[in-house]
Amino acid sequence: MEKDLNLLKKELRKTALIKRRAMRPEKRVAESHGIYKQLRDFELYKKASCVFCYVSVEEEVQTREILNQVLADGKKLCIPYIGAPKTRIMTAARLNSLNELEPGYWDIPTVNKENYHEVSPEEIDFVVVPGAAFDKEGHRLGLGGGFYDIFLKKTQNAALVGVAFECQLMEEIKVMDHDIPVDYLLTHNGIIKCSK
Repeated sequence: MEKDLNLLKKELRKTALIKRRAMRPEKRVAESHGIYKQLRDFELYKKASCVFCYVSVEEEVQTREILNQVLADGKKLCIPYIGAPKTRIMTAARLNSLNELEPGYWDIPTVNKENYHEVSPEEIDFVVVPGAAFDKEGHRLGLGGGFYDIFLKKTQNAALVGVAFECQLMEEIKVMDHDIPVDYLLTHNGIIKCSK
């Protein structure tokens, strides 16, 4: 059963990433900006004091506007840091300026070892969660590494907020016990409160 589910997830992931890759660059920019505006005006974001947000690459929902907004709002900003990829352990690294970013694991921008200051997951109260696809129940299809599922288990005081292009929304995503759903889903069209 688990083997079948893994195969199904692999196929869904492939389909979702093809759709995401096929987006026109201007559509990607426009939807990303719409998602940023939804987040900026979101009450839970306004109340948050410590925000964890990924640093986007190429085809993902672009997060530079979000990162700049968090810093401009004087909130504590932290981003993913992967020190030892084989352990699948991701930690939260404090980011004080986008100028501190440099290529890390898989060339994903992060802080360098000299600038690394870990933020405790308990301190985080708002997490921006990426994914290959989501359904409206908050189930998420990641990229298969398991980094986020392990990390999100530790952020028990945080609102988990998925961000997605319209093309990344699926009718249903089958999940396993260790998969962590998000509480809210942000698209450029609005905020979906996930019923889990």
